[in-house]
Amino acid sequence: MKFFVMYAETCMEDYVVPGEEIFQLERACLNSEFQFLDKSTLTAEISDEGGLYFPDFILCGVIPLVSTEFKRVLENFGADYIFFKPIRLTAAELGRVEEFWLALPPRINCLDWERSTIEVEDNEFLPPVELIREAKKIFIDENQIGRYDIFKLAGVVNQEIIVTERLKNALEVANLENLFFYETGE
Repeated sequence: MKFFVMYAETCMEDYVVPGEEIFQLERACLNSEFQFLDKSTLTAEISDEGGLYFPDFILCGVIPLVSTEFKRVLENFGADYIFFKPIRLTAAELGRVEEFWLALPPRINCLDWERSTIEVEDNEFLPPVELIREAKKIFIDENQIGRYDIFKLAGVVNQEIIVTERLKNALEVANLENLFFYETGE
């Protein structure tokens, strides 16, 4: 089975950039800590740093935002383990409001530690379990993903969103804007 990293271009000057209100989600998104999230709507004014075009996929640091169409594709695919939170992106000057969704996948223990290349922090004052680990080359143990087709990696600090080839193909058919992939292990 093939796995892919799903990503969005973040330096497109035409695309909107959510304002600072969105960063209250950062802590929860960093480690998929769902206990710090609720399902109430968050309103965020768009920043002057971006444009006025709303693509289907926006990555604001570690915060993944998807359009309603993108959310619909994930739901129709059966990805019922993603945490969705409504996000209202506004451009008050223009009287424009666009509905988006925080789409936070869970972190799961599925990294193939033998085949992956892991960089471990060098810190003699910390016990081994507390050292920061980052996967530089990612290989997934497909026997550990269960029914999940979209997830983040547990046990490392990586922020990549990983998808199966099956989900990648479904997302590509939907022709969503600002959605890109590259194969893991490359």
